[in-house]
Amino acid sequence: MNTPIRRLSRALLWGAVLALGQGGLAHAASPSASPPSSPPSTPTGNEMLSVTPSLISVSVKPGATATAELTLRAAAALDVKIVPQGLAQTPDGNLKSVPQSEDASPYSARSMMTAAPESLQLKPGDTRKVTVTISVPTGAGEGTRYAILDVVGLPATGDKNVGFGVDLGVSTLVTVAGTAQDRTGAISDITIGKALPGQPLPVTVALTNTGNTHYGATPDELVATATLQDASGNLVAKTDATSGRLSLVPTFVRDLALTLDQSKPLADGRYHLEVGAGLKDGTVLDQKAMDFQWSGGAVLGATGAPVQTPVATGTSSVDPLMLVLASLVGGAVVVLVFLVAQGSLRRRRRAPGGPSDT
Repeated sequence: MNTPIRRLSRALLWGAVLALGQGGLAHAASPSASPPSSPPSTPTGNEMLSVTPSLISVSVKPGATATAELTLRAAAALDVKIVPQGLAQTPDGNLKSVPQSEDASPYSARSMMTAAPESLQLKPGDTRKVTVTISVPTGAGEGTRYAILDVVGLPATGDKNVGFGVDLGVSTLVTVAGTAQDRTGAISDITIGKALPGQPLPVTVALTNTGNTHYGATPDELVATATLQDASGNLVAKTDATSGRLSLVPTFVRDLALTLDQSKPLADGRYHLEVGAGLKDGTVLDQKAMDFQWSGGAVLGATGAPVQTPVATGTSSVDPLMLVLASLVGGAVVVLVFLVAQGSLRRRRRAPGGPSDT
């Protein structure tokens, strides 16, 4: 069988280099400043090619240009190409590069970027510099733009079908300087999974980033909440969860997984589910509710419903302490009114022509 080995054995080393953590995202560099960089690494036998930094973050005014520098280090003979690609995100939060034909995001920075040189040959032990130029057009609009620089190294041998290749990605963020950075989101779907008797109820909340910039990584992770009420309005279960360290990029959807642990198995009947999505800093992005029929451990039918305020089972919706405080305040008001009335009556009796105290 003569299937080319090169395509089957390329090492896809995305992982950490595509993790858009808040530390790298929140503080965009000015056009004249150096972009955030990772500590340089020395290639080993298992690391044929390395590139630093793994993230380029710049803030550029419309109509202006910024540059950044990449450092490539090789431990093998490689033919390297640097290609600007679009950035896409999967519902589990992972990021990936997409070619021009699939780059449909209005927040793409792919067309703003060029690399010089675009291709180069590296020998074992070589270290080379690549200049990345980012030009923001005058009518770029507001928010942040995203791209990935594909750094692809193929064996520099006569037979391109033999050997191992490497594919690295450099995440690129371009903040359009002086424009609004809007963090908004909308819950686009709620999915209730099946639950075995005595097991938590799985709920998935699909959140779409409807803003023009990313959000959701440390320290302001995405937070999802859920409450479940029975047909009488009693609170059956509630939970919350954070999304982890990956940001949500504009236009893309993130699935947030929740588990509602009930104190007892759900009886067949009608239930009311409310979910919310926001950030740890207190930002509320969206809330949604649905009514569903539960039977035999699964949802038979569901419809949208207005958001309500759950009432805990067996408890009053009014805080007893507040009732005590309200009573004390009410009593004080009555006493104050009585004293004012008494004082007014005495003044009238003492006034000329007024009634005598005797």
